[in-house]
Order: sequence, then structure tokens, then C-alpha cells
Amino acid sequence: MKFSLITPCQNEELPQLLALRHNLLAQTTTDFEWVIALNEPLNLTSADWQVPFAVRQVTFHGATVGAARNAAMAAASGDWLVFVDSDDYLTADALATLAAITPFPAETFGDLYQYPTYEPHTSFVASSAQTAVQDNLPKWGGAKRRQPKNRAVNLSTAMLGQLTPGLTVTPTADNWLQHKYVSLAGDSRWNQFNRQLKITGKVVNRQLVQDHHLAFDETNALYPDYPFLTQVMAHTNRYVRLANPTYIRVKHNDPVNQPSVHQLVVADRWQQRIASWQASLAAITAPDLHLAFSRYCLYRLHRFLYMALATGATAEDPSVTDVPGLMVQLQAFLRLVDETALDEVSLLSRRILKHIRQHATCPQRAVDRIVHLRQLGRVIKHRGRGVTRLSYMWWFTKLPLKPNTILYESFLGRNFSDSPKAVYNYLQTTYPGQFKHVWISNPGVTGMPTGQPNTKVVKRFGWRYMYYLATAKFQVINMRQPKWFVKRPGTKFLATWHGTPLKHLVFDMDNVASANPLYKQIFFQQSRQWDYLVTANQFSVDVFEHAFMYPVAKMLKSGYPRNDILSAPGRDTRARQIKEKLGIPLDKKIILYAPTWRDDDYYGVGDYKFTLKLDINRLKRELGDEYVLVLRTHYFITEHLDTTGFGDFVYNESSYDDIAELYLISDVLITDYSSVFFDYAILKRPILYFVYDYEKYGSVLRGFYLDMEKDLPGPLLKTNDDVLDALHHLPQVTQDYAAAYDRFSQRFNAWEDGHATQRVVEAFFDADDLK
Repeated sequence: MKFSLITPCQNEELPQLLALRHNLLAQTTTDFEWVIALNEPLNLTSADWQVPFAVRQVTFHGATVGAARNAAMAAASGDWLVFVDSDDYLTADALATLAAITPFPAETFGDLYQYPTYEPHTSFVASSAQTAVQDNLPKWGGAKRRQPKNRAVNLSTAMLGQLTPGLTVTPTADNWLQHKYVSLAGDSRWNQFNRQLKITGKVVNRQLVQDHHLAFDETNALYPDYPFLTQVMAHTNRYVRLANPTYIRVKHNDPVNQPSVHQLVVADRWQQRIASWQASLAAITAPDLHLAFSRYCLYRLHRFLYMALATGATAEDPSVTDVPGLMVQLQAFLRLVDETALDEVSLLSRRILKHIRQHATCPQRAVDRIVHLRQLGRVIKHRGRGVTRLSYMWWFTKLPLKPNTILYESFLGRNFSDSPKAVYNYLQTTYPGQFKHVWISNPGVTGMPTGQPNTKVVKRFGWRYMYYLATAKFQVINMRQPKWFVKRPGTKFLATWHGTPLKHLVFDMDNVASANPLYKQIFFQQSRQWDYLVTANQFSVDVFEHAFMYPVAKMLKSGYPRNDILSAPGRDTRARQIKEKLGIPLDKKIILYAPTWRDDDYYGVGDYKFTLKLDINRLKRELGDEYVLVLRTHYFITEHLDTTGFGDFVYNESSYDDIAELYLISDVLITDYSSVFFDYAILKRPILYFVYDYEKYGSVLRGFYLDMEKDLPGPLLKTNDDVLDALHHLPQVTQDYAAAYDRFSQRFNAWEDGHATQRVVEAFFDADDLK
């Protein structure tokens, strides 16, 4: 049973192709050839391509993946064709397990069992190397982080003998017990129809393809697979899928820079989809397959088309640009579908589809109605959750804008702080009574400017929040707006951001393990709605240009408004007041410990763990007479650290609204990879870096923009002994890093002169707004 692996490849996918080559070297069988369809010449004589299996390259006419696969199939010589994309991977036993299944006649449609994940090949290889267990995959995520279900354990021959003493097992049953597969034939053939319509990981007899002249559609750039797969189904009588996933399909988590075919923004996507369905359906003669494929297509029309056609949705969905033309095309397709399948669609959807089949026009009111009912149904299903968002979409975005209203949000409503707070205070003082200010707050948050003149505080995601989100002309936010936010004409959005970047951000990150798999796409769409992005230094300007893919012309080179307090006159008096407010003895020095989160240490999306590695008992024992420690964890860390056992040595101010005030009162900062040290350096006070996991954090997680060993204004300390030694000898540390501190300050804090807020306000607001 010799396999021909069919891999279409574009020129920009060569690095992925080399990674797949490395993966195929791990296969436990070498009885296969690899046929690569690529128009860029490969040097197969180089050392990289000296492998224990045959590798062949073919070129093809045109630029479609269908043309590439057809060319590769024509050049193949194996008994079975296996379709493997260049950015996907096989488990080591994939081909051997399939080859061991008997019987496996030519009329069988095989499947290596595709497992989709957003994790890159590096995670796949690392996870596979850590376990010899073959019955489950590592925890890579996948759709909604679901894990593949455990199947029965593959049994050795010796184990079979122990489990079945005295029983007669047929060769077929014995083969199944050892190799595990799902076999569908007869009445059950179409039970997993959706899975059968995905080409990656599929196995088809080459002679069968040749005898029936089966081919991919070379004219359809997006959907070339349906005609081929449906005809494979028509000429096979059994579908066999391995019980455990062995084909790893890597989904693209950067649709902006590296989109897959299905993530491309294409004006006629729906037209190409319908054309492929129509061609496939017209060629199917078997009634059961015709019915199964009709059901498949109608479900996708019912599930996805109406939102794209709904009023106001087509402007956001460039895949539907010619609605009249699509209706004509859809009419011809619907006249081919099985009537039984059409009658199985829900009543409202059936009426819409039958209207299109009869009149070739879009029943707009019916489409809008079904979309609204679905949105309302989701709210009911979640017991009212989302009803305020529905009001935002349906009604509030239709109201007129409020020209003098400013909406503020800091750290997703967690506190009254950061640059939005600085902008608010400046406007209240400099332009009193000219604006109506609305602050977003989470329930239970204290310290909000409730009761201040011309100021309202509204609950995040509440009714008033949705109202002002839709109607406020100005919005000042230091993170990101909701992904469903609609920026209306006439509104202005100021993104103040929240720090100079040390760690790689967004498009500079190879992978985002703990956030939404489409984080990069969502971020890109959100940042296109920003009118201005505040930057603290030229370094940030340079980083944001590639990390956010944000235009430099729309960046404000101002410094951070939140840092004006660190250069303000009377800051010593202000520091004393803050100490008194917190109850910290005035005769004690303060160590501020402000660590960040770890990307790979989390419960769920945005829900991070934190393990305290600093030996606070030892700090208290050796420094308690002179110092107290103020703890400030990152707002992403959801755990509340219990510090009550440290008495009056530790002040846990993780929920304190404004970290800049904690900078003012502290005498030394201990941090790790948090950007807090960029701001703290304005004070010219000692900074220590407690980086106990430095090697792992820098090489495995997100990486850094700076060389921490050369660019930082303080020492990297990897043990508690190092930290204590540095604290005992702070004057010497200060002297040792004086020159580095000066270079750092010139590079990162040259714009921080105490007037950043004024510059931001005068750039963001028009002169007429400030009269």
C-alpha cells in the first residue's frame, strides 16, 4: 500500500514546506512519495532534501490550488493519494496505521481524521516529543478549546491474547481492535458528511481517480474541492476514518498577513461558493448522495447567508457586493436541490429560499426578520445576557451624536486611572463646563469620579453604557473597544494605549496561545477605527508601526498623559499625602513589586494565574526595620494573593486605581517583564528586575524588543539571593547602572516633560471643540 502525498504550495510557503519535510521524516513508514506542486524551483539535490522517501516536484498552469492538485495527481505513482497541505502535519504513525487496516479495497474513501488547531507547528512538535501516548492529542486548543475524545486504546497482540482468552476473533475484528477505525457504508454512509467534504487528510485510490477522470475545479479559486470530493463519494462504497486524529490542520491565526484561502477578503466569495455547489450537484446522479449534498448546502445557506444579506450587513461583508446577480445564481442552484432537503429547513428560512427560487430576488424584510429573530433567540437562550448589546445594534446607533460628550474607559472599566484619567482631569480644570464626561466602570469599582461636575459613571455593558457608546462624539480608551463596536461617522476615537512595549505585540507575535485565536484579525479591525494613537517615545512609534500595522501619521508623538504627575511640581507633597492615605509609616522606605503575567500560565482567555516567587518572608526578616513592600500585580491576574500573613510589612495594592501614585511613593521598583519600568524611570530611582524564568520567557513565550542584558537601567536578578543582595547594596547598584540609566532615559523618556496631556488634548480636539 504505497502512498503519494499531494501537497500544493505557493512560493511564500517554502518555510512551511521545509517544516513539513521535517515532520514527514518522523513517519514510521517510508513507503510513500511526496509530490509537491510548486512553480518556484526546488533544489532537491541539496542536503535539506536528502530524505528516505521519494520527493518529486511538478509545476502547473494558472494559480489556483485546484490546478496545483491536479498536476500533482497526474504525476503521482503510488496506489493511494493522500492530500496534505504545506502548513499541516501528520502524527508519526498516521500512514502506518492506515496501511495496517485490512481489508482496504479500492472503492474505499479514507480519512486520517483531521484535528484543527490554531497552534503552530512548533507547539505540535514540542507536544508530540513530550509524550508517547498515541490515543489522545496534546492540549492545543481547537474549536472552543475542545479536546478530541479518547478512543479505545490501541492494543498489542500480546494484550489481545490476555483480554480474549478462549474466544475466536475474526481477522477483521482483530485488525480493528489493534488499529481502530470508523467504517461507514450502506445506510450510514453519509452520517459524517461534513467531515467527508474536507479534502485535507483524505485518502483516495489513484486508479479510481484515473478510471473516472476525477479532477479538481481549476477555475474556482476558493472552492475547487466540492466537485472532486462528491465524485469520489459517488464512486466509492465505504468511508473509513481512523478513530484517533492523525492529521493536524493548522488554522491561520493571522488572517491579515497570512490568510488562508478561506480567510481572503474576496468580493465574489458567495458567488464562487454557489458555483461550486451547483457544478457538484448537477453531476451527482445517485439519489442518496444528491440528498445528502443538498442538505449540506442548504444548511450553510440557512446558517451563514442571511447575516451577509441583512440590512446594514452587506457594507461590512465585502463578500456580497452584487446581491441581484447572486440571487439569479442562487435561483439556478436552488432549482437543483432535493425537494426533501428543502422541506427540512425551518419555516422562515424555507420561505426565503423558495421565494428566491421562484423570483430570483432578495426578500429583504424576511431576511432582516430572521436575522433579528436569531439575535433575539441568542439573548433568550442566555437568559437575557446580551440584550443591551442588541439595543446598541438595533436602536442606539440610530440616534444622533452628542457633540460635547466624551466617553472614557481605563483598563476595561477596572478603575479610574491612566491616561484617560489625565485627559479627564485636564479638561475639567482647563475647560470647565464645556464637556459632558462619561466614565465606564465595572460593578463594585471604587474611586470613580462620581459626583464630579458634568460627570456620569455608567456600568460597563449596561443600558447607559450602550447608549453613550453609540452617541458620544469623543471616546478616550487605553485598551481596545469591543469587537462589535460600530464607529459612526462624526465620532472621534483616541487610543491612549497603556505602556511602552517590551514584549512582542500582536503582529510581531508568532502565536497567541491564551487569547482569541483570531486575536490578530480582531485587533487589526479595531485599530482601524482609532483616529489617533498616543505614543510615549520614538521607540514606541517604530514598534507600533509594525506590531499594530498602524500608520505613523496618525500617532501622537506626545508622551503619556498619565506620566505628567511624575514631573509635576509638588510631587513630594503629593507622595506624602498618598502614604498617609494608604496608612504607610512616613519613616519607612517603600519597595514597589510590580510583576506582569505569564502568557502560558492561565485558566482561560484573559484569565491568568500568578505564583509569587519573591521570598517575602526573607525580605521582611532582613529589611523589615527599614522598608515596607507594596505589591501591585497586573490587572490581567485574576487571583487575589493572600498577604495577610506578612503583617504590616506588605501592602497589597493590586486594586489601587492609579499605579503612577504608587511610583511616587516608592524608593525602589522590583519588576520583571512589565512595561512599568519605562514610566518609573522618569523618577530616576533604582530599578531591579527579578526574572527567575528569564530563559523560558524570552525564548519560548513572546520574546522582547529590547536586549534586556544590555538596554535596561538595572540588573537582571534570577534568585532571591540576588534580589536581597541588590537591596542591601542599592547605592552601589545605582552607581553601577548610572550610565545605562542615562542612556535609557534619553531613549525612552525624552518626551516626558509633564506637558503630554496638553499636547494630546490640543491635537485630538478641534479648536472649535475647545472654545
